[in-house]
Amino acid sequence: MGSGRPPDMTSRPTTDEPVRVGVDEGEVADFLRTHPDFFERHLALLTELVVPHSTRGGAVSLLERQLAALRDQLGAERGRLKSLMNAARENSRLQQRLQRCFEITARVDDLDDLLSTLPEALQTEFGLESVLIRFLDSAVVPVDSLVTSTDETVQTLIQRLQGKRCLVEAPPSLEIAHQLSPGRASRVASCAVLPVRSADEALIGWVILAARDPQRYRPDMDTVLLEGLAGLVGAACSRMGLA
Repeated sequence: MGSGRPPDMTSRPTTDEPVRVGVDEGEVADFLRTHPDFFERHLALLTELVVPHSTRGGAVSLLERQLAALRDQLGAERGRLKSLMNAARENSRLQQRLQRCFEITARVDDLDDLLSTLPEALQTEFGLESVLIRFLDSAVVPVDSLVTSTDETVQTLIQRLQGKRCLVEAPPSLEIAHQLSPGRASRVASCAVLPVRSADEALIGWVILAARDPQRYRPDMDTVLLEGLAGLVGAACSRMGLA
């Protein structure tokens, strides 16, 4: 039998779990993502909801805020598209300039022709401070185009070129600046060194492209076209019996 005492209507659950009230912001956001047509079914909310506006200091309707966000996104996309188009145009001009240098290199008949026409063409096409073609010890190369492998700075440069298709620096290191004339070295802010290799991949020399502009040759730049030029110079040297 019962005790005759009325039930305690004020008793609480003995569990330690917190009592949850309402939903959190994440759940609201998830719900709206999974129900993108929610505001179509509740159009009145679009005019009732207001969102703080960071620049105006007041509040705007949700619809106005969405339009402003879309305009901002469109402006950013237009900016990115403009940057891509500018880069594409610059790459196109670069390819055209290098194409002319490629054609000159492919047409040279002898070493003297290569040493005179290619540096002049590269310097003219790209507005460079200096272009040098240097070869390691060889009996068939003019003395002013030779470097001796016993020179300490030459040895350092040889080691740095091992396994590389192109070496880019801004500003030039001591071993690269040593290859330039003292008067020009002080004016060079960036450079690219293109290893010239024989058919069996032995290093026989290099081409140095030196610029006053520190942004002309950057360590993070794409060097695939420069590598192609180095390969073409190496092929020309092989054709002329230098390698």
